[in-house]
Amino acid sequence: MSLVDRKFSLQRGLHRFPLHAFGSVEELMYPAEVRERDTLIVACAELGSAPDDISFHTPNRSVVLQHLAGSIPSKNESESIDGLTFDDVEALFDMYDFRHVIVCGHLYCGVIENWLRPCPAGYSDMGSFRARFERGTRALVDESYTTNNFDQRLTLMICEHVLCQIDNLLSHAFFAQRVEQGLTAVHGWVVDDPSARVFGYSHVESAFVPI
Repeated sequence: MSLVDRKFSLQRGLHRFPLHAFGSVEELMYPAEVRERDTLIVACAELGSAPDDISFHTPNRSVVLQHLAGSIPSKNESESIDGLTFDDVEALFDMYDFRHVIVCGHLYCGVIENWLRPCPAGYSDMGSFRARFERGTRALVDESYTTNNFDQRLTLMICEHVLCQIDNLLSHAFFAQRVEQGLTAVHGWVVDDPSARVFGYSHVESAFVPI
């Protein structure tokens, strides 16, 4: 099966996203109001400049925020873990008043692959990224899915991690209010690294489908 025909189906009911939280590709390509910096892309640090080079996304419209696996702290995590903050995201909204937020994962994520393997001796979990992944995405996938091999499990982890980060975004009142008021739309993306093919999350199909 080619990437054009492929989709990544996920189990329904694992996330309770607000009605109409997700925006469309058409809204990204043909915004009602054209202006600079109307899109925030939260992506994995491994992707480098790739998130800002999407062919169907107008250049200079995005601000890209990158860290390990594109992980976003939930409200509870940002309040309970020393040194973990959501202030950088809120500060960017104060500057740019984003109309779209894209949480972007990728199918060859070495960060998540390493987090699924035994923790090496002397490992230092700066920012509790690995521990938060294990409590969140990893626990969700291992409790909800049956997988046949490591590659299948890894793909599920990568796709579900994007949705878990959207859950984390929505746990913050200021962001949830923007979504509820129609000021900001959410998009979930997974990029196939070799082909640069983008799969967008369809909440109707509960799947990542080719864009």
